[in-house]
Amino acid sequence: MDIMGWLFRASRNRDGQAVTLEEAGLGHAPSAPSPGPDPEGRLEAALATRLLDGWLSNRQQVLVPHTLNFRALDGGQGALLVDVMAAAAQADGTVDPREAQGLPQVLGRVGAGAAEQARLASALSEPQNLGALLARVEAEGLATHAYAAALLAVNRRAQVNRAFLDYLAARLGLAADIARSLERRYRA
Repeated sequence: MDIMGWLFRASRNRDGQAVTLEEAGLGHAPSAPSPGPDPEGRLEAALATRLLDGWLSNRQQVLVPHTLNFRALDGGQGALLVDVMAAAAQADGTVDPREAQGLPQVLGRVGAGAAEQARLASALSEPQNLGALLARVEAEGLATHAYAAALLAVNRRAQVNRAFLDYLAARLGLAADIARSLERRYRA
């Protein structure tokens, strides 16, 4: 079967009189049927629709960063994300020794260098101003990166940490599906 014939057979007006009948039913004088788009135009429209549908169904993969890589960030952005990690670790009120020992390993896995490791040690020793941090994150356009960094820093099973992550996602304006996508990607 000819593919083009199959594509355009479904779009033909089967009775050929629908436009005229509708106009007659509404009391309008019948007019000549308007010419439809050419076959190439129909094909382009079908392909464009298909492409848009594919993009919309995969937009989370396109819009949300796949990896948190400190080597790809400039020094100021890396330091900011380290501060976010420290604030997330402090969210439950204390930074226990197990957390303090695990965070440098997490930083190493995401490509952080010696400068970020040193920054983490100093950031954990003092309380972080979350409001100022989040304002800087929004100004830098690092909302999804900051959420991923916070995910790596906390135990999500603890209720207070879960509440912190929910607050962080809301404060950074992350949609629920983006937050879930990041949580799946950055499982502890």
